[in-house]
Amino acid sequence: MSAAALDSQGRERKKLVLAVSVGAALEWFDFTLFAIFAMQIAAAFFPASDPLMSLLASYLALAVGFVARPLGALLMGRYADRRGRKAALTLSIMLMGAGTLIIAVCPTYQAIGWWAPLSIVVARILQGVAAGGEIGGALAYLVETAPADRRGLFASSQQVAQAGSFLLCGLSASLLSSALTPAQLDEWGWRVPYVFGLLVVVAGLQIRRSLEESEPLRRFLDSQGNQALAGKGASLRPYLPNLVMGVLIVVLWTVATQLINFMPTYASMVLAVPRNEAYLGLVLVGLITLLCPLTALLSDRIGRYTVMLIGAVGVALCAYPGFVWLNSSPSLQTLISFQCGLAVLMVLYTGPASAALAELFPVQVRALGVSLAYALSVTVFGSSTPTLITLIYRQSGDALAAAHWLFAAACLSAIPLAWVSLSKYRASANPALVVEHET
Repeated sequence: MSAAALDSQGRERKKLVLAVSVGAALEWFDFTLFAIFAMQIAAAFFPASDPLMSLLASYLALAVGFVARPLGALLMGRYADRRGRKAALTLSIMLMGAGTLIIAVCPTYQAIGWWAPLSIVVARILQGVAAGGEIGGALAYLVETAPADRRGLFASSQQVAQAGSFLLCGLSASLLSSALTPAQLDEWGWRVPYVFGLLVVVAGLQIRRSLEESEPLRRFLDSQGNQALAGKGASLRPYLPNLVMGVLIVVLWTVATQLINFMPTYASMVLAVPRNEAYLGLVLVGLITLLCPLTALLSDRIGRYTVMLIGAVGVALCAYPGFVWLNSSPSLQTLISFQCGLAVLMVLYTGPASAALAELFPVQVRALGVSLAYALSVTVFGSSTPTLITLIYRQSGDALAAAHWLFAAACLSAIPLAWVSLSKYRASANPALVVEHET
């Protein structure tokens, strides 16, 4: 291949990585903002006599977005496998943008009464449906367009996008809380990042419309004639064991992510650390998560499950000591150190996780399989994280509630990783449990 052809191929690959990453960044940007500004959103749209009950109502609205994910995964994952990755990616960013717009401009409860919380719930449903299908189409597209020995590296761009979201959310919250008075931040300042998110929607939509369809999927659809378009696509049933494995793999991923998002509220509620200071840790977490391509590249060389198992075991071993230290020495320095330590361990886990999840399924059901595995795990485990921790703390006063949940998540995710590592030499004898598929 000539130098000019290689250069053109390199530009196209950079373009597709950018196009897919924009949607992932927007998904996490909106979900992270809702968690970060949970107190402000609770006061604006879910007022109650007890501030903690108001906060719980806000977290329930956050959970609605997660509950809508399986529906989005089912509908949009199947759509991506039958109509193409490009069509599904374009639709998902439009739905996400609609939800963002509603949250950005919705009047408060004092202005329009119960229409306010109802509007927020509708926005969360739209965002949940969009997010439910986003990751399946995105990871399928990245894995199918990447060189065979660089799938982990390409798929890790999703984690880089997530890191960028953490970074932007943390910077936004820190800058706004420093530049505005608490009253201004509570009244209108929290809406500013959502307006910025709308600009990302417009840019991302334009980029995604210019993508070319995934070549492996195009070949599959051509071989099937009109069957896929007529609703006779491949069934996910033969890959149910892979789906279960995917759900377990995502458990630690989603619980740790939601816990990191929850830390500013946890710091304010339990540790008595000022909220404007608690936001700083998210900026550093975002910077650390930018290292995901390094661990993904390592997994391309020595195997995904080995690298991920190291991260999962590390989290399990550090969960209790970390929270004991955090609660015995509650300070900004301790909080940031804890957040950064957890982020380093999660880089080992999440860097290879995107490719590992996509490689569980063949091309004809990849978007649906990835979307469902991710959405089911996020709905059951991720969405319950802030609500569960808050409820346990309210009822028992147990400051280690978060440690219990994080430890359990690490153990659940370590099970399939350890199982695959021990049985990889026998996996080829049982086709239903083969964990990697050629694109």
